[in-house]
Amino acid sequence: MNPAAARSAASAGTAVPAVLVMGPDGRVELASSAACTLWQARAAELAGDHFPNLFEFEVVSRDPNWVQSQWEVLCAAGAAAPITLRLQPKEAAAYAATVRLEKSGDEPACWLAFVTPSAVPAPAAAGNDDFLRQLNERSPLGFFDLNFLRNEIYYSPTWKRQLGYADTALPDTYESWLALIHPDDSAAAPDRQGRAAPGARPFSHEFRMKHAHGHYVWIQCVGIQHYGPNGALQRVMGAHLDIGDRKEFEEAGLRAEERITQLGDSGRVGLFDLDFSTGLTWLSPGFKSLLGYSDGEMPNTFESMLRSLPMDETTGGVQAYFLAQHPGQVSYFDIILLRHREERDVPVYAGIVRRISRRKELQRVLGFVVPLAGPMSGSDEPSETGVPAHHLTVLLSELQEGVLLTDADGNILHLNPKAEQLLGRTLPQCLGQDSAELFRLVHRQNGQPGESPVNKALTTGEATTLTTEFALDTGGATPLPVAFRARAVTDAAGQPVGVVVVFRNPAEMSLTPEELVRANRFDALGQLAGGIAHDFNNLLTTILGGVSLAKDNRDSSGLENSERACLAAKALSKQLLTFARGGTAVRQVVKPADVLADTVRLAAAGSTVKVEVNVAPDTGTICVDRAQILQVFQNLVINAIQAMTTGQGQVWITAANVVLAEGEIPPLAAGPYVAIEVRDNGNGIKPEHLQKIFDPFFTTKKTGTGLGLSTVLSIVKRHGGQMGVDSELGVGTAFTVFLPMADAPLEVEARRAPSFNHASRTGRVLFMDDDPNICTLAGNMLEGLGYRYDIARNGEEAAQLYKRYLNIGRPYDLVIMDLTIIGGMGGEQTFKVLRDLHPEVRAIIASGYDHDDMARQFLDLGFLGYLAKPYRVGDLGRVIKKVLGS
Repeated sequence: MNPAAARSAASAGTAVPAVLVMGPDGRVELASSAACTLWQARAAELAGDHFPNLFEFEVVSRDPNWVQSQWEVLCAAGAAAPITLRLQPKEAAAYAATVRLEKSGDEPACWLAFVTPSAVPAPAAAGNDDFLRQLNERSPLGFFDLNFLRNEIYYSPTWKRQLGYADTALPDTYESWLALIHPDDSAAAPDRQGRAAPGARPFSHEFRMKHAHGHYVWIQCVGIQHYGPNGALQRVMGAHLDIGDRKEFEEAGLRAEERITQLGDSGRVGLFDLDFSTGLTWLSPGFKSLLGYSDGEMPNTFESMLRSLPMDETTGGVQAYFLAQHPGQVSYFDIILLRHREERDVPVYAGIVRRISRRKELQRVLGFVVPLAGPMSGSDEPSETGVPAHHLTVLLSELQEGVLLTDADGNILHLNPKAEQLLGRTLPQCLGQDSAELFRLVHRQNGQPGESPVNKALTTGEATTLTTEFALDTGGATPLPVAFRARAVTDAAGQPVGVVVVFRNPAEMSLTPEELVRANRFDALGQLAGGIAHDFNNLLTTILGGVSLAKDNRDSSGLENSERACLAAKALSKQLLTFARGGTAVRQVVKPADVLADTVRLAAAGSTVKVEVNVAPDTGTICVDRAQILQVFQNLVINAIQAMTTGQGQVWITAANVVLAEGEIPPLAAGPYVAIEVRDNGNGIKPEHLQKIFDPFFTTKKTGTGLGLSTVLSIVKRHGGQMGVDSELGVGTAFTVFLPMADAPLEVEARRAPSFNHASRTGRVLFMDDDPNICTLAGNMLEGLGYRYDIARNGEEAAQLYKRYLNIGRPYDLVIMDLTIIGGMGGEQTFKVLRDLHPEVRAIIASGYDHDDMARQFLDLGFLGYLAKPYRVGDLGRVIKKVLGS
């Protein structure tokens, strides 16, 4: 075949399955479309490459003449007879192919290669391609592929963004990796692992890489290393994850542990931790040393602590002792006597922090003690109160809050380092000065001077509750916002002998994301309480009126309205429970319209402001933690309603699909989103406040916590979204939430198919509840539905009845049990007992907690139905029919 015919065949593509035209040196000059398909490459990508590089060989070399030697061998072998080689596509595994080489034309002659694959791998499914694309573009993982065998390097856009680079700003070379890794972590580089046995080996490393801004970022790198037959590294594939937040938390924890260890092991300060809920106890070596014990001589037990406390005050045990001290205070300071191993008293100054449950049960005690007597010198001389000044100074210097101590006249006795920093003055400059002159407060809203907390504490003897309404006037241009609490220090007669003020800059106060969400949820519940009470009272009026008409006038016309009001109250309580319980960390695909309807039901309860919801018909679904997203929009609606100072106005909530371009809403990636806007016509936000509204603890409300919008933004970001705000004074404010559109279809709860043997059906039901009125009502309902029934007041009675009829071969068809039984076994415990007696028991759990997650939890335990109180005859009949079958 002459060169012209070969070029014609190569360009035709369909006449010959796969044709390559090479020059005398083995470089590809032309490739047919069939060849491009086999190698998964464009013709321009194949042109110029050496023919041997298109195949996989077991023996490789970095000798620059190696490829030419391979070409010569292939020419000799392929021209004599067809040969079988391992064809290596660009983006797939190698596979066998038959190759025939033919020399054509005069010198310098060209070569033709005719390639026939033995078996072509099936292409990946479109859904799999979409999954990988979504994972590469939208997940927080940065993917990489280091193919040393073919000298091909790939870093995904997310891999580069983690280090502050745009996709085009960082070249795809291995030198980029080596230049960015921290010098101390270079041993973790993929090619520094030495040789290994042939095959694949997983790995996981943590190291630092340099950010575009100059700092280092902690990275967790996981992946797979492929080693060739000779043990050399051929390829590394894997992913990077930014673990900077975790590393900072770990380092902060280690620093805190080191400080506590140094303090607790000093021998002059004793620390202890008594956890009654878990039974764990820790007594520091310093605590034991104060009492004459070595670390190994005094075990970390409650009994050791009991022996250390005054014998005549601990007759009820350690827990009772600490619960009885200073009632009503979570933390306190006191002088107590501890018992030395030599049976003498050791007076100590103690600081105690307690955790007490809502049932007034003591769960945990943490504390420190410092001795009030003993050999001292220098800075260890006792203060006027008898406490060694050196010990107090060490303790106070460890605090991140400012501490100011005064005498009975309000003059400063001590400042810890943090107080010096916040006041802008040193301790020597302040000693003996009037605290009212140095700790000057001004109101953050109107700039008016505030009352001295020291003078107030000395005058009234009462503690000042934690407040954030004021700023500290330190003489600078702008007052420093502070959160503070003050309390008087009294003597044995109860007379004030001084004041302690603890204060902090709110901007330095931090909460974990979970604490932030939880604190905001409780704050929002308090704001919702009044409106919910208003709506409940309206519903109860309708219910009571209908019942009253039926009872007194024998007029049942109002009962239908009473029934509807009951169902509305049930729906409102369900939403309230969902909001109060918070997130479950389980995300589900939901319609924005459903979430917004639930939002308005709670957030607008009792409000005179008109709230209008408009969701476009084609709006996509979102994959969210329903309770947390409900919290987002309830915060936004509450804020909008509160912006109407006159109680009159309107809030518009709209939702629609949007497609964002790259960089349009940083840092969101391009793609489809659902945009939900909450707009009001309230007062608007001042321009100087607009940049701070998402900061934790920033608020312009007199009673606000400053947690609402910071929580909202935190939740939205954790769902892969972002927020925007637009406000104009006197016109109103609009918040827009962008959430990724869900890729999965709307979730429909799968229901368990009923299992029932009709031949053994007797129509008998065992009903368990400790409320006599509910038992009577449910009995009448069951009788009206055609079922015979027995009543049990608790789990013990239910088990006896069930066992009695099971022994004669006539078990109950169904058991309906209340979840909570006062003074006896509840539904969950009883079900376990009945299932041990009869594995085929059919049971329904009844509960006043109407919550989807709780229902799912009990269905997973083996219950066949969930009955939410209150319920109607029809509700009871439907759940029984579903469990037993028609």
